[in-house]
Amino acid sequence: MKTQDKILDAAAELILEEGVSNVTLEKIAKRAEVSKGGLLYHYRTKEILFQELNLVAIKEFDEAILRYINEKPSGRGAYTRAYAMATLEDIQRSGTHRSSALISIFSDHPEIMSIWKEGYARWQQQFEQDDLDWKEAATIRFVCDGLWFNEMAGTASTSAFAADLLHSLLARMEEKGE
Repeated sequence: MKTQDKILDAAAELILEEGVSNVTLEKIAKRAEVSKGGLLYHYRTKEILFQELNLVAIKEFDEAILRYINEKPSGRGAYTRAYAMATLEDIQRSGTHRSSALISIFSDHPEIMSIWKEGYARWQQQFEQDDLDWKEAATIRFVCDGLWFNEMAGTASTSAFAADLLHSLLARMEEKGE
């Protein structure tokens, strides 16, 4: 595992355990098993580290969307399908520990929320160009977003239902397209 990934994972774990305001660079370095100097080499401040945690989350999500689009690049709702599959993958892959830490950061760092607003604006543009009825696309997107935020908040009791619902919506979208 790369040093940056170890640092980001350590930061996310500590945010969840102690709250964002109690996390220090010293604690992150110790958890990541790197020197404070090693941590500072990659992230000069805690704010830069938190920003990177969010940027990496968006980048990884965008890469997953692109991978799913490349697997099935054409057809009605290709982007919407890819967004949904990337959402399910993110939840299943990471256990959302990094993602869960993001909510904590939002409250103390409103500038980071602007990073997510930019991402959502870009994703919304793609939805609007996806050859779907806006209600159909919005329903799928809201189920994805609700599922993701439900997992991030640690209230996963309805996750299986939401994932099943998402698969049903995608199957219905596929049927309409054929």
